[in-house]
Amino acid sequence: MTEKNLTLYIRRFFSGTLLSRISGMVRDLTMAFAFGDHPSVAAFMVAFRLSNLLRRLLGEGPFQSAFIPYFEGLRVQDNGKATLFFRQLTSLISMLLIALILLGEGGVFAALSSGSLSEGNAEIVSLTGWLLPGILFICLYGLNISLLNCYDTFFIPSFAPFICNAIWIGAAFYLRNLSPAVAMPTLAKWVAIGFFGQWLLTVPYTLKHVAGRWRDWFQWKIPTEVKGLAKSFALGVIGVGAVQINALVDALFARYADMSGPTYLWYSIRLEQLALAVFGIACISTIVPRLSRAIKAGRLDEAGSLFGFSYKRIMAVMVPCTFAILVLGTAAVNLIYGRGHFFDLAISKTTLCLWAYGVGLVPTALVILFSAIFYAHNNFRLPMFVSLITVALNMVLNMLFVWVWKMGAISTALATSLSALVNCWILYRLTQKMGWKPGLSLSRFFQICAASLFAGLCTLGVDYLFFQSSALMPLLGSAAEFPRSTLTQLAHFSTLLGAFGGGLILYAFAFKTADIQELVQEFLFKRVST
Repeated sequence: MTEKNLTLYIRRFFSGTLLSRISGMVRDLTMAFAFGDHPSVAAFMVAFRLSNLLRRLLGEGPFQSAFIPYFEGLRVQDNGKATLFFRQLTSLISMLLIALILLGEGGVFAALSSGSLSEGNAEIVSLTGWLLPGILFICLYGLNISLLNCYDTFFIPSFAPFICNAIWIGAAFYLRNLSPAVAMPTLAKWVAIGFFGQWLLTVPYTLKHVAGRWRDWFQWKIPTEVKGLAKSFALGVIGVGAVQINALVDALFARYADMSGPTYLWYSIRLEQLALAVFGIACISTIVPRLSRAIKAGRLDEAGSLFGFSYKRIMAVMVPCTFAILVLGTAAVNLIYGRGHFFDLAISKTTLCLWAYGVGLVPTALVILFSAIFYAHNNFRLPMFVSLITVALNMVLNMLFVWVWKMGAISTALATSLSALVNCWILYRLTQKMGWKPGLSLSRFFQICAASLFAGLCTLGVDYLFFQSSALMPLLGSAAEFPRSTLTQLAHFSTLLGAFGGGLILYAFAFKTADIQELVQEFLFKRVST
């Protein structure tokens, strides 16, 4: 697998992800415009996170990390055996999910019938009940994209969320004239339908690789191969399960600090994840299947080369993105959300949360890469223990920031980023001891940082000259006033984006920052042959 082919796959993943993330940005824009930061919207977001616990466990994260190396190992032995394994796994996961969803709906009914919940908590529980059925399809979608990535199909899996976002946008726009308390239950139903549409788009492409007799899809006893995956998956799910439960607790901490706190976290993390998904995960998701395949086949030199290539690409993209979040964050938040019922204070608080999340952008991307090394070696124990350590740290930091220092909704974002830094550092040291070298010298890393810092200073200089340092305005809190004209917002963001991009490229070519030069040439100036 040449670097040219890898770049081609990354570009395909990038294209699909970019389209889906742009639709996600429009979705959040529509939500902010229609409903603002109303407490009922915060309740919807907490319910969304609560209902999505199953998605994080069985649809992505630890499941995909365990599935890809295990499936690739079976493919090396016998492709037919791997195909049968996928069919049987799909039917077993479907039955498990249906049982868990029915159990969850029973719990929702019991909780609402008891009459012991406060009005706000009852709203969260009720919305969770409407969202739960869609989890079946979002988890099956996660299984499908894991398979498709193994077969080098990246555009459709990364584009599929566009379907869900389009349905979500249409529903939010249709419900915009209703009060948020009335609109949220109907919106939850449409979101569940959107999950179905997202899964449905991947079905034809999945069947292209695993179609067969219908009886092969049904298995009443657990096959040996599925048991093998379950053993690998079990340790990973403990660590990531703890992380996801902790993420839910984060939302509750934010709700405690500020009734609208979960909305600020939601909108800010969507922008942080835009950078992570479009750039960082575009690289990781295309390389991890090959990395796992090379390790399983004993081709360690190839695996080392893939690891080093991925590490360098992540740093060359994520470090500039971190600086961009800090200097462009205000303009981006105001451009996307600064209209309708989303007012100045909400913009300030969302931007502060975005800055805090941005600190953890690089370590979050690297944690995914480092974890893939352990999973490919069937070592789920160490990542599990590291996850548990960082979860405990996150909880302690949340309690300090929220209860002791009264820092508000930003507490959760900052605690998450600091925990990610610790997680990354531990995994980095462990992979080094295993002999995995990142292939990026300290001097090259500092060159990337210097180029990004120069771009950031250029941006702040332009902002000071033409926009009176409005990029730093969230520090003023309730005294901040942001432009509400779309043309002014667009001009502000576009000018600062041009300053940052121009400064980055100017420095990279003037001082020969090789990693950024290669990135610019590959994605902007080169045609990658198939």
